[in-house]
Amino acid sequence: MDHGWVRKLAATEPVAPLTSLTTRRRAAKVIGEEAVGWGVAAGRRMAAYILGALADWPGERSEEEWESLQRATEASTLDTLTALVTGNGEPMRMSSEPTQNIIFYVTEGIPIEEVVRNVHAGQEFLTQELIGCIADLLPPEQRLEAIQATTRSVIQNWSAFASEITQIYAAESRRWQQGRQSVRMQAVRRILSGVRFPAEDTGRDLGYRLDQTHVALILWLEDLDVETARMFDFTGLARSLAAVTLAEPEPLVIRRGATRVDVWLGGAQPDAAQLIEAKAVLPTPLRIAVGCPAPGVEGFRCSHEQALAARRVLRLGTADRQIVDYPDVELVSLLAADPIRARAFVRAVLGPLRQRDPRMAELRLTLAAHIDNGGSIAQTAQALHTHRNTVSYRLNQAEELLPANRGKTELRCALLLGELFPEGL
Repeated sequence: MDHGWVRKLAATEPVAPLTSLTTRRRAAKVIGEEAVGWGVAAGRRMAAYILGALADWPGERSEEEWESLQRATEASTLDTLTALVTGNGEPMRMSSEPTQNIIFYVTEGIPIEEVVRNVHAGQEFLTQELIGCIADLLPPEQRLEAIQATTRSVIQNWSAFASEITQIYAAESRRWQQGRQSVRMQAVRRILSGVRFPAEDTGRDLGYRLDQTHVALILWLEDLDVETARMFDFTGLARSLAAVTLAEPEPLVIRRGATRVDVWLGGAQPDAAQLIEAKAVLPTPLRIAVGCPAPGVEGFRCSHEQALAARRVLRLGTADRQIVDYPDVELVSLLAADPIRARAFVRAVLGPLRQRDPRMAELRLTLAAHIDNGGSIAQTAQALHTHRNTVSYRLNQAEELLPANRGKTELRCALLLGELFPEGL
């Protein structure tokens, strides 16, 4: 049957794709750009459906896991649409994103049985989505035949896909278990989970001393095509950062998906973040979150948790920063631990003052400086290089917009959140 109706698909709202440009271009040649947009959006919904349907999914549901799954579901959706139009299931085996997702699952220790459940949930979701599209796009007399043909094609292609994934998983699992990185990652998991262990044995597994001061870094790439990210030399960069911070020459580097690595610098200088910002030459897509220096096994774990918290702040925020040091965002990371409640807090405390326009930003800046300078108009004017009358005028305007009965501590915390996050989170 001719599945030309696939080319009529179009997304209702654009979604920024995570799949590689290669995958999208290959699909666009067959189904068109509009249908690619629909496929990306449907793939994103598929990822949410899978994790929602598999309530007992053993993964951590981390950002890396979520993004890896999204790339795979976007690519698999585009490949399915291409296979429908061409009548050839070969595209289901051409995209690299599903394979990369399987590799990620192997490194995270997720069993093959759970991966297959994941695939079946995706097939179920996509079949229902396509049936719904047929009902919208085709006249009644053509729908039954189209639904039957589409269902057969999806079942056939996804069954072959599941079989191939099983083989990939087995091969990657053998390779992973024989590799050095597997031992290192398992040792890191033991430390981060707080399990008691002989530190000397774990240190040997890591090839990295635990009886020293550690500075943890999270390195990741933003807005970079996944195919390019896979070729990025994170290890070489980590070594250069070790040199800049006067740390031990061989840092501990643990890869977490296609776009992120976790790094520990042994014996780095206390001002590691400042040294990196001042001396390191960093590629534009790279972002770095830095934890505080801390000694021993507990320091290894604590500095990493701080780097994770700093990364979360940077990824949620609007500031275009390459490096974030945990002490600079410690308070806001604690305040924003629950984003939903933090958003409600900002809205309740700031009211209209939270709006994202230049005038409101100016009023927020003045109010924050006024609080920081102990309520002194003169010191606020000096800090902002502004006339005292201008400061008074802005404070009066802010006072008119602010909800009543809010203390200075609440205001300052809300202002801090409001400046770092869009719409107060």
